[in-house]
Amino acid sequence: MLSLLALLLLAPPSDTTKHPVVVIVRHAEKASETERDPSLSDLGRARAAALDSALVDAHVVAILVTQYKRTAETAAPIAARHHLTPIVVPTDGGVATHAAAMARLARTFDGVVLIVGHSNTLMPIAAALGAAKFPDLCDKSYSLLFTVVPASTSASLLRSHFGTPDAPGAESCAAMTPK
Repeated sequence: MLSLLALLLLAPPSDTTKHPVVVIVRHAEKASETERDPSLSDLGRARAAALDSALVDAHVVAILVTQYKRTAETAAPIAARHHLTPIVVPTDGGVATHAAAMARLARTFDGVVLIVGHSNTLMPIAAALGAAKFPDLCDKSYSLLFTVVPASTSASLLRSHFGTPDAPGAESCAAMTPK
C-alpha cells in the first residue's frame, strides 16, 4: 500500500490541458438575401454535404453554431454523422464578445471542434484563438475552411477550401482590404 502511494506521489501529473483543433467555416449559401434568418439554398445544402465529406475522418467532438438556422443547417450533416447536438453561441453583445465566447468554449474540448459562423465573425474567432488577424470574408465567399491549432503564444492557421469553388472575384471585395 505504501509503495502504491509513493508511486502515485512520484508520478508526473496527468495532462489535463485540452488540445482542440478548431475548424472554422462560414455558413453555406443562403436561399434569400432579404430574409433576416434564411435557410440554405440548394447550393448551400450541397456545400454542407461537401463540408461533411471534407471532415469525414476528422472525428469531430463538438460543433458550435450561432442562433441563425443557416449555421445549424450547414453543420447538420456533420452533426448527424457524429451524433452531436450543435451548441448555440449567440451573437448578442457584438462580434468581439461573440468571438471570445466561441474561442473560450472551443478551448474546453479535446479534439476537433467545428465552428460555423458568418463572414464577419470567422476572422475575429480565429484571432481570439490566437491566430493572425485577417480581414472579414467577402459576402460571396463560402468555400474557405480555416483550421486553427491554438497555442499558448500564437496559433497555427491553415487556410483551405471545400466544395465547389467560389465565384470569380469572391475574395477581392472591399471587405478584404486591411482595416
